Amino acid sequence: MTETRETTAPRERSDVPDHFKWDLSRIFADWDAWETAFSTLEISLDGLAAQRGVMGKSGTDMLRVIETLLDVRRRLEVVRVYAAMRSDEDTRVGANAERRGRASALGVKVNEAMSWFEPELLAVGDEDLSRFVAEDEGLRLYEHFLDDVRRSRPHTLDEAREELLAAAGAMARGAASVFNALDNADLVFPTIRDESGREVELTKARYNKFVRSSDRRVRKDAYTALGETYGRVRNTMAANLDANVSNHAFYARARNHDGALEAALHNNAVPVDVFHSLVSTVNANLPRLHRYTALKRRVLDVKTLREYDLNAPLFPEGEFSFSYEDSCDLLLKALVPLGDDYVETARTGIADRWIDVQENAGKRSGAYSSGVYDTPPYILLNWSGQLRDTFTLAHEMGHSLHSWHATRNQPYVYGDYPIFTAEVASTFNELLLTDHLLKVTDDRARRLFLLDVYLDQINGTVFRQTMFAEFEHAAHRMVEDGGSLTADKLDEMFLESLQRYWGPDVKLHDIFSARTWCRIPHFYYNYYVYQYATAFAASVALSRRVLAGGEAERDDYLGFQRSGSSRYPVETLQRAGVDMTTPEPVSAVFDLFDELLDEVEVLLAEE
Repeated sequence: MTETRETTAPRERSDVPDHFKWDLSRIFADWDAWETAFSTLEISLDGLAAQRGVMGKSGTDMLRVIETLLDVRRRLEVVRVYAAMRSDEDTRVGANAERRGRASALGVKVNEAMSWFEPELLAVGDEDLSRFVAEDEGLRLYEHFLDDVRRSRPHTLDEAREELLAAAGAMARGAASVFNALDNADLVFPTIRDESGREVELTKARYNKFVRSSDRRVRKDAYTALGETYGRVRNTMAANLDANVSNHAFYARARNHDGALEAALHNNAVPVDVFHSLVSTVNANLPRLHRYTALKRRVLDVKTLREYDLNAPLFPEGEFSFSYEDSCDLLLKALVPLGDDYVETARTGIADRWIDVQENAGKRSGAYSSGVYDTPPYILLNWSGQLRDTFTLAHEMGHSLHSWHATRNQPYVYGDYPIFTAEVASTFNELLLTDHLLKVTDDRARRLFLLDVYLDQINGTVFRQTMFAEFEHAAHRMVEDGGSLTADKLDEMFLESLQRYWGPDVKLHDIFSARTWCRIPHFYYNYYVYQYATAFAASVALSRRVLAGGEAERDDYLGFQRSGSSRYPVETLQRAGVDMTTPEPVSAVFDLFDELLDEVEVLLAEE
């Protein structure tokens, strides 16, 4: 199929063909069905009070309480995910945003109604708990779940204070909600002229296309327009980010953590040394990134390399892309090393409309995989027709297949996966796609283009995300030390990070470069971004192991996907074949980076 010609403004959702839209009717037939589920769930909260005060009596009582509470959470997830995805289809629709807000508020009520659970469970002595598990076979399923709760004993408060923190949940999410509304619904971007001279309304999806244009004027215009737009709200964004970081610091103190970093990593039992090791290892390898930016300046043949040049393709003459349909076929071929069942599941997801493909007016920007235990693992895209969209499809399908395997091999309590491992399956699929494309590409120009895409991926996923993680940690430390985050201070901090990472060959635009922090939604996710880098390092190690190995190595990797959250994430990866408590996986990525640069240099020398 030929892609529809880009118009000057995104088309309305009603104009997007159904086969490019996800089918959410598998969750609820319509909003009436959602309202019924919402009301039923709301009524069920009244019965939770009857579960209090009995867990210490017997294993049978404890099991009943756990399963009752998990059932409520399970139904809440379905209500919330449907409302969120329907709202993301068009963030301008106030009724859907209102339903999303109601679902979020119901989640706060659920947390409030269950706030007594962990303090009451922790009041049960370890000796009694061990006896209950030994006596009740059904409770043995929850041994890891119970251990995870017990691990939080130093950070769990008494019932009254837990109830108070739970009631404050809506306020805790306020900054993220404000950012989402401002960034996706209220910001209005200007028009710029594209490569053909047409006036085109800038959107975030189109920005990602224009900043990769071979036309330097287009790159600069898009970069400037985006910077000016965010510049008009930079003080609002700074106040909002300050509120968000202050919220993280407050909860860390309230729960007796040493800091926000320790609190964030505690949830997944990730040692803080993993974070610090990543940052120190990346900083030690910044000269390799500087080698890359020097190569960019040389190949682009510019006297001064600017930030808007960093995403420009080095070898545009080799550029190629695929339609959405061809991308799906290509992805299925690239996934063959993971076996027939994996490939067929991906094929089913494409055919059964798990995927919302096209951009439309008001649609949430970016891409994600979403869904819960009782829904398909849906995918949101904003297709712009570039090769990077094919990689985004591979990435999000990796998430979705991870969810698929976890939910079909684990009970509900372990049917998800922690953030630390979430990005492993996604980047693994991207690496398989890259490997497949390099294997089937003999053309020198195309090979150079692919190598540059590979280098750009490592740059964006490991170097850039670690830079974001450093900035995020510095912002948290500033607030924890009693400071506040102003627009000027955030600009100064971000500009210093950019210059240190990109090196001497890049001349930054002090105003627009410094404002980049304004538009990063992941800064509202609480120490999320570092995990892109650690996950990529794990994916490199595991993909090399699978591609060089046989059935046993593939089964080790698929076992990681099937395990869900039944073990702590560091152990889960160790069982799959990579140890993230050591610096070796991250260091190996930079060895790969140098190998790719070497191949580019060799191919350039052949001219």
